[in-house]
Amino acid sequence: MTEYRRILLVEDDPLLSELLEMCLVAEGLDVDHAGDGLAALRKLDEGEFNLIVLDLMMPFMDGFAFLKQLAATPGEKPPVLVLSANTDAQTAERARKCGAAAVARKPVNHEEFVALVLSLVEPGQDEA
Repeated sequence: MTEYRRILLVEDDPLLSELLEMCLVAEGLDVDHAGDGLAALRKLDEGEFNLIVLDLMMPFMDGFAFLKQLAATPGEKPPVLVLSANTDAQTAERARKCGAAAVARKPVNHEEFVALVLSLVEPGQDEA
């Protein structure tokens, strides 16, 4: 595990990526970005992450294909938080079955998003 908390943000919307990154950096998290699933797989080959925040609807390789590839990759994997506009019950259940630790809906409430990220980055840590 890295000494600091490192997040891989996989999101194809540059504006949303920037806003989410600002929220996470403000909490002391280090954020790296990938615009699609293929780029995210390359980032995972380059370094270690404590959490992946994953959009489902992306070009080149969508979130479900990414989750399938991640599951087939040997070794320890970081938890995945799926963040998508399409989070009906079936989609959320499919994401969990594919390995997502949690699913959140866009548009995101930034306080709830940060709290969820922190709970996944630091499991078992109670907030005061």
